[in-house]
Amino acid sequence: MVTAAISMSTKDFEIKIDSLSYGPYGIGRREGRVIFVPLTVPGDEVEVRGVEDKGNYVLGELARLIKPSPQRQTPPCPYFGSCGGCPWQQVQYETQLAAKAKSVEDALRRIGKLDGFELLPILPPPQPYHYRRRIRLQSDHNRRLGFYRPFSHELIEIDSCLIADPQVDRCLGHARRWLTALKSKIRYLEIVSGDENGQVVLVGDAEGGLALEDDATSARFLDQHEELSGLILFGRGWRRSWGEEKILVDAEDGLKMEIDADVFLQVNQEGNRQLVREVLQWGGFHERDRVLELYCGAGNFTLPVARRSRGVVGVDGNPRSVENGRRNSRLHRVKNIRWIDDDVRKAVRHLAEAAEKFSKVILNPPRFGAKGLDEDLARLGAEKILYVSCNPATLARDLSAMSQRGYRLKRVLPIDLFPHTFHVEALAEMVPDDQT
Repeated sequence: MVTAAISMSTKDFEIKIDSLSYGPYGIGRREGRVIFVPLTVPGDEVEVRGVEDKGNYVLGELARLIKPSPQRQTPPCPYFGSCGGCPWQQVQYETQLAAKAKSVEDALRRIGKLDGFELLPILPPPQPYHYRRRIRLQSDHNRRLGFYRPFSHELIEIDSCLIADPQVDRCLGHARRWLTALKSKIRYLEIVSGDENGQVVLVGDAEGGLALEDDATSARFLDQHEELSGLILFGRGWRRSWGEEKILVDAEDGLKMEIDADVFLQVNQEGNRQLVREVLQWGGFHERDRVLELYCGAGNFTLPVARRSRGVVGVDGNPRSVENGRRNSRLHRVKNIRWIDDDVRKAVRHLAEAAEKFSKVILNPPRFGAKGLDEDLARLGAEKILYVSCNPATLARDLSAMSQRGYRLKRVLPIDLFPHTFHVEALAEMVPDDQT
């Protein structure tokens, strides 16, 4: 057994790539073992060099492309291969979509042990490039700015980004110049654009405190760069801004929300509008509904749902997100929202102990999911639970837990908010077991 492992990881060998993993790898097989190889495409015939033997699988690297797959394309980005940001650019887009839909289905069936649900065709975004209204650029000790090389913390400097919104991309040089001008040590910079032209804010995460010179430096820098609407620097226990720190986000027609640029929002502008439309359609919200939204953030779903229902209770553990939500409900005179700034699990437990009831529930947790909510969530008596997830594995785990609490998975819609990466969003609907 040891000999087989050594030969697999030290000699080059040939395989055919069968599929894409939920990760930056193509998958092939040899002698009954799974081989993970980055930069490959289903249908590729490749020569692989073993890098790390994991027992029942091997991590490899592409030594030679013997015969390219018909599903392979030439990556349009000049940084592809050295930058780790878009590991699927060599894969034709239709193949990417199919792989993402399969990763959602596989997680639900294999991890969640779920069946009997309807898997709808994956929803693509309007455009597969120039879609990100927010990009995060890493900084190193030489004050260079870029993305990390795959599987490392080696920085690759970039001058443009094909998946960034055009006004984000145009401000990359400004971000580099601001970084160079600052004395504070910066971990990363984000370039964030609003849904209207002329709204671009640079956001920096500082290690340590704010250097005294950086206050005047940043004010002067903003005056000299009219393409930027604002600057934000923050560190542990402090935050400083210059200019306009808010951006406008169109959650739906007629609803422009003011969001602080350093508060979480979906990175894909048009994709987010699609997602909101789907949630509203699936929810079928009406004036008798009392809705609970967990991990509500700044109100991306909360305000549109509140405009259609009797009332919404929105819960999030991030105080700044909740304050943004409150501000927008006041701005739009939406008075039927109760905002709760608290740990979500604790808040749900208190709501259940108070015997509060909700007709519908929306969850939109971070990547780690909503583990541990199932028991108290089931006590709220909802006729419908909508779960929005960016992680198929934690989605499957959480839906499986709810399936033990009197609910069944009715349908799932994969949504591609992140073209050219392996990440995928999904919208899932659960209903009580006895509901037809």
